[in-house]
Amino acid sequence: MSDRKRIGVFGGTFDPIHFGHVHLLTELLNSKKFDDIIVIPAGDPWQKNPKVPGEYRFEMTQIALKELPLKVSDLEIKRNGPTYALDTYQELEALYGEQDFVWIIGSDVVNSLSSWHEIERLAQSVEFLVVKRPHSKVDVTNVPAFVKYSEIEVNALDISATQVRNALANGDVLAGLIPDNVAQFIKSKGLYGAA
Repeated sequence: MSDRKRIGVFGGTFDPIHFGHVHLLTELLNSKKFDDIIVIPAGDPWQKNPKVPGEYRFEMTQIALKELPLKVSDLEIKRNGPTYALDTYQELEALYGEQDFVWIIGSDVVNSLSSWHEIERLAQSVEFLVVKRPHSKVDVTNVPAFVKYSEIEVNALDISATQVRNALANGDVLAGLIPDNVAQFIKSKGLYGAA
């Protein structure tokens, strides 16, 4: 009998974290596919340009997920330079030992996997779980043959961080978009143009 745990790794810019993320993580926890889930806000993601510093995104993520039985890690926030998934995997392995790490990605990301830094090395060590929206087909035409992946359908909420940032900048009502405690944190720090 193996002592290896199946650990889900869910990274993102969380700029800011919103109910779409919270709902997805709740669904993943309910799926019983994982022994543990680690949520990792990106430090300096080389393919994106976050609007607020990593420390704030990490704090917001902690606030939003504090009721869920998972871990929020600052591994990438503490790292200097560009954030690569391979480095994160190596740090996780050093912390947790040899486990079965599963990178949780959205169906919108799967086709760009071939552009990930040293994807071949990462794919030798982890498998991917592609979260697909209900009744949508995942386009895997550009996924390299060496990538091991499976798919899960969740009843995803149609919310984006861009939508949340626009609502904040315009002073719109945030009900249903982000948790109240996250909205309070954003307001207290004056993030995203919130007044």
